[in-house]
Amino acid sequence: MSTGAAKRPSTQASLGYDDTWGPYWDAMFRPALVTAWIDWKRCSTGVNVARALWRQREYLRRVFMEVHGDDPDGWPSHHPGVVLDDVSSSGYAACLGCPWLNGRERPPMLAARRHETSGGDAD
Repeated sequence: MSTGAAKRPSTQASLGYDDTWGPYWDAMFRPALVTAWIDWKRCSTGVNVARALWRQREYLRRVFMEVHGDDPDGWPSHHPGVVLDDVSSSGYAACLGCPWLNGRERPPMLAARRHETSGGDAD
């Protein structure tokens, strides 16, 4: 069912945030033709979700580093996989070693493990 609302290219709300939550927002919201309402929701609620996931990831990264040290070369894995569940009961697969995020694949624990065991090559 089409509402007939005009569509336009989506705004990339992650610009300037490459070192924090930006890659998470990019993983959740691919470029698309969207209505003004959807664009606004992606840039408001979507940004809040990406930030919340990034905060949880950074907390888990700090805990991981307390156990395994600050140097990634000394970690048991360069891409430790985790499941972020602060904003969704089903969770998002993520990595503590790189900004990878996957919310599409279920169950997220398997996606996180696949990313970890592939050395960060599996999406």
